[in-house]
Amino acid sequence: MASAVLPEAASKVLTPETLRSAAKQSEGIHLVPLSLRRAVKKFLRERQEAHMNRKVLLLSESFSRIKDANLQLMASSSRDLVDDPHRPVDHRSARWKIQSAYGDIGLKYREDETVAYVASRMPAVYSACHRVLREVRRRLPEFSPARVLDFGAGPGSVLWAMREVWPRSLERVNLVEPSKSMQRACQSLLQDLKNLPLIHSYDSIQALNRNLDKRDREHDLVISSYALGEIPSLSDRITVVRQLWDLTRDVLVLLEPGTPHGSKIITQMRSYILWMEKRKCRKSNDSSREVSSDVKSIAVERASLKSGAFVVAPCPHDGRCPLENTGKYCHFVQRLERTSSQRAYKRSKGEPLRGFEDEKFCFVALRRGKRPREAWPLDSMEFETLKERLAKRNPEDLIVDFEDQFETEADEESTFEDALVPYASDIAETSMFHQDDDDEEEQVRADLGGGWGRIIYTPLRRGRQVQMDVCRSTKRDGSEGAFERVVVTQTKNPTLHLQARRSLWGDLWPF
Repeated sequence: MASAVLPEAASKVLTPETLRSAAKQSEGIHLVPLSLRRAVKKFLRERQEAHMNRKVLLLSESFSRIKDANLQLMASSSRDLVDDPHRPVDHRSARWKIQSAYGDIGLKYREDETVAYVASRMPAVYSACHRVLREVRRRLPEFSPARVLDFGAGPGSVLWAMREVWPRSLERVNLVEPSKSMQRACQSLLQDLKNLPLIHSYDSIQALNRNLDKRDREHDLVISSYALGEIPSLSDRITVVRQLWDLTRDVLVLLEPGTPHGSKIITQMRSYILWMEKRKCRKSNDSSREVSSDVKSIAVERASLKSGAFVVAPCPHDGRCPLENTGKYCHFVQRLERTSSQRAYKRSKGEPLRGFEDEKFCFVALRRGKRPREAWPLDSMEFETLKERLAKRNPEDLIVDFEDQFETEADEESTFEDALVPYASDIAETSMFHQDDDDEEEQVRADLGGGWGRIIYTPLRRGRQVQMDVCRSTKRDGSEGAFERVVVTQTKNPTLHLQARRSLWGDLWPF
């Protein structure tokens, strides 16, 4: 009876006109807020660091060395396992001293490296974090985090993004950052802001647990941005993620650079958390069977309510990633307008520096509990073919207004004014992204059921058909997924074809 009601509810909520607004998840060119740009300018002006261009270049080379070290360590570990599968592999060395903590890993971020990071990397990291948190808010409109944990906080990029996404709900923010120079930079950037939540900084997760009571350790939102990639050992990475998940009351967000290595980290951590929660559910079910129904304890009931996990975004399912062992990797892109500090200190390879840059990133947002069972958006919805639509046209719709075929003087003036952009090379690039984005919340949202797929790469528009690579759920409960190519033609379905032509990389697609 319930299954028969669900499609009717979907038809009442979603219409062909509202599908587009519900599916749009990507964001156009992001503008860094004026308050952050002013804070960065003031921070750099007070330091007055010399040779900033060279320091930014050295910081970029340091990131490359960390990536190479991670790849070499993974390769050497694989060779050791092939040579002697029964010999334990020691991942730790003098540089990597990780003992279940976010501590002596990666860059130590001295003062000059911190200043270079704020000048060159902070706006891009902020834009990626804002895009991810904004999508979490759209998928979970009732979610308003009060207590937040930011792991690998750096200069506070996530905190700036959270203030834009949830400006009124934040009450307490705990920052975990081992670098003292990064902590000072975060404090300096925030000193002129008002109505800030209660902020505390800790050097490690252990320090946070020592200073907080057990009842205060759970956070509504836990986020790790651009930090797990600095941990080369898979076992240490799993240990850190397990600790972060234990500190999570509701939502956990993991964010890494949009590289094959970053995507592999996100895929591994996603699989581990889902596997761990499935195992807990099996154990709790076994223990509940052993206890009779008359004497069932309250503890078992509470454990069953909190057990389980599902993916909020970007995956539409909780099964195995369909891109594993395919040579492709799941990542997204956020375009941002470069700030004055980025334009001043970043270098390009012999070409004029563009006014924008594309920040590629990988992420996963997981929530405790069971995935809700929702009707799929296209259930009980009927679409006309192009032939049927043309047959219903009225004769007056065929009348052509010849005045609209010629440009007026007002049109010419507006066209000339629109052409006055500061970067001529940006015109063709920016036309690929949404230009009509606004900050208003849409009335219709995409539910968390399995009926919304994710467009992984840029759709291919060829004549009257659009081809899209979509990661989708193959089961109604969202337990399994697949990577498919969807072809939408104007002849068979002009409504979905119009939506497909407007869809971009990162948007949702209804099924």
